[in-house]
Amino acid sequence: MSALAKQQGLTDQHIAGLLDRPVGLFTDTELAVLDLAEALYNDASGSGANQELMARMHSHFSDGALLELTWAIGQFIGIGKMVAFFGLERDFEV
Repeated sequence: MSALAKQQGLTDQHIAGLLDRPVGLFTDTELAVLDLAEALYNDASGSGANQELMARMHSHFSDGALLELTWAIGQFIGIGKMVAFFGLERDFEV
């Protein structure tokens, strides 16, 4: 985990809880972001048409903030897919 992530309050417990998302570990806004990222990864076009998801996002974010968030998530998804495509690995120890 990076020093910046630790500085912003991310813990090993957060990393371990990303899949099952135990109650109380993440805020409602953080859970919304995680759900948005998962939805974009699995079905980007369907995500935008999902009225329940969009209503939830708009309860946490303005249109501008949602645009920026979706852009950032898309960038990370794209980079992750590129890394997987080329079979790249980290050159540092965690």
